[in-house]
Amino acid sequence: MHLSEKKAKTNKIIATLFTSVIGLAYFMIISGIDNLSDNIVYILYAGGLLVCYNTYGIFTKKFRERAILKAATFPEKWKKILEKYVQFYNALNEEEKRRFETEIQIFLHETRVTGIKTEVDDVTMVLAAASAEIPVFSFPEWEYDNLGEILIYPNAFTKDFRTEGEGRNVTGMVGTGVMQGVMILSKPALIGGFENSKDKKNVGIHEFVHLLDAADGKYDGIPELFMQNQYIAPWLEIMRKETERINKGQSKMNPYGATNAVEFFAVASEYFFEHPMALQKNNPELYDMLSLVFRQDTKSKFKTALKSAFNYTGIKIGRNSMCPCNSGKKYKKCCLKNARTY
Repeated sequence: MHLSEKKAKTNKIIATLFTSVIGLAYFMIISGIDNLSDNIVYILYAGGLLVCYNTYGIFTKKFRERAILKAATFPEKWKKILEKYVQFYNALNEEEKRRFETEIQIFLHETRVTGIKTEVDDVTMVLAAASAEIPVFSFPEWEYDNLGEILIYPNAFTKDFRTEGEGRNVTGMVGTGVMQGVMILSKPALIGGFENSKDKKNVGIHEFVHLLDAADGKYDGIPELFMQNQYIAPWLEIMRKETERINKGQSKMNPYGATNAVEFFAVASEYFFEHPMALQKNNPELYDMLSLVFRQDTKSKFKTALKSAFNYTGIKIGRNSMCPCNSGKKYKKCCLKNARTY
């Protein structure tokens, strides 16, 4: 994710194309103006070159910043957090660890992490980013296309994002409506998911897998962009059989996976990343299929490349929007002060 040379080259090609079109139009306009002195023409041409230079710089800004982050030293305190909490990171070799660290830095540079009535400390930031990176670590072309902000709530919340009152049983969700493009996570649930690596539960990974599921345009439990066509039918059969086992009390999976196909994929993915050895032992067929899913590379889209040229980093809650904490204040005058990026 984020470090693909192919994406960087595509960005340069698009930037060159846009710059060339703008430059050509500018010089054609200058050439069509009569009665200009040579000095004025030279000045206008110099100004045109400066415009082209700045235009190219704007369109390549996102990937130039990524290159700087790739060369930057990973914060030592963040490394200790990964070593303490993230089993997936500890299983990587040294080269893979460095790539994982760089992806954490890039993700947190481009994604705002905001505490709603709570502090966003380093543990929260790093584990939120790790939740995003773990499922897509094998996909260098992948981008969380519209995700620009993660909201961290102090505890469980309601389906309409309230942090007080009855019905607060949600620990993570992908926002809809006014929260479109925003990830919402309970701080204790996020951290707790990494503290116990044997319980097969991780709310952060669970919610980011939902975004992978929706990458083909719909939430259906079938990750078509990550799965070759010949595996879709076997996947559906595996899902049907394991759901039956869950309902009969014969499965080691979290029973929540039997809710529907969407939750089955997310719950099975938690199991796959949290306790892969147990999954391979208890359900080798499901393990093998998820291995194919999470190692199947994806292809870059022109849409994503175009967004990168305009330095798009996903949807964020507007500064002048009402704060999600229901204080009645504008976001910029309330919980946005708790926001952090790298």
